[in-house]
Amino acid sequence: MSLIARTDDGARKEYSMPPVSDASARSTGAAPVAAGARENRARGAVRHLLNTLGYSLARKDQKDPDCPSMPLPSAAMVERAAGYFANAFPISPKSGLTEADIAQRVKDYYWHYPFQFGELFVEADELHFRGLQGRHRQRYLHIFPALLSLTGGSLDSRTVLDIGCNAGFWSIQAARVGARSVLGVDGSPKNVAQANLIREILGLEGVEYRVLKADEVSRAELGEFDLTLFLGLLYHLDKPVEALERLYDVTKRWAVVDTTLARSDVPEGVPILKLEEDIVHSQNVSNRIALVPSKSAVPLLLKSAGFREVFWVRSSNRDLPLDYVTGARMTFIAVK
Repeated sequence: MSLIARTDDGARKEYSMPPVSDASARSTGAAPVAAGARENRARGAVRHLLNTLGYSLARKDQKDPDCPSMPLPSAAMVERAAGYFANAFPISPKSGLTEADIAQRVKDYYWHYPFQFGELFVEADELHFRGLQGRHRQRYLHIFPALLSLTGGSLDSRTVLDIGCNAGFWSIQAARVGARSVLGVDGSPKNVAQANLIREILGLEGVEYRVLKADEVSRAELGEFDLTLFLGLLYHLDKPVEALERLYDVTKRWAVVDTTLARSDVPEGVPILKLEEDIVHSQNVSNRIALVPSKSAVPLLLKSAGFREVFWVRSSNRDLPLDYVTGARMTFIAVK
């Protein structure tokens, strides 16, 4: 098996992957770190963890009457959703591509999501996104069982819009769950080119991608969709009210909003929008200022946009990323 990963100088390089022995697993090749620096990092990490957990425990029992939780999906629905998931794929013969061809082409892109094409493993560039069984699969098993509980166990005959689609990871999952058609839009031409490369490698049908920013989405431009996905985007926006009004405009039935939430000294239950610099600048918006919503602000914004009901997603998946466990990040499903 081969591995495509980014080196310290920013270049992507292909590595052969021999079987891992205990000795090679212990030898990471990392530069030595002074003991004092390690201790300071450890103390800082522990403080951050304790503060985060304390904040979570203080508010975990507080309920919002305007945003009830969804019932936990059944074990059968979780198993059904898990059966649809994939981020490792055979290379479609229709693509005419070899692993060597793909190994060259993937070096042109930043990889937010890990994929495996044949025996070629393309690792995510950010450390905490790495691994085929890592964060993004955990997020899928948090979001999709709840979604499928609403849609009858599949997306058969449904149309899906994926706003801020990046490389098309969620578009692919929607197609695998049975969507009749999927359109992914992203403000970055590079992201759309990457998504189209993956579509070519997979020979994927029923999925299309377009270059379009979140603040350009409209029913006049795109039409209406049974389901819209708005995942990991809201907290990058400087005009969240307008963005959610646009989301409502193109949604026929359901919208899924997954977002990081603002922490504040304001009492829980008081909706706020916290002004922050958007360090991870998104090409789906036009500036570097973001208004990050609180837990109470998200349902308020969605209902203000026109959605009739809003629920937050509970999860039976015990292997959740820490930010979901603590409530620093949550998923909401809005019903039109």
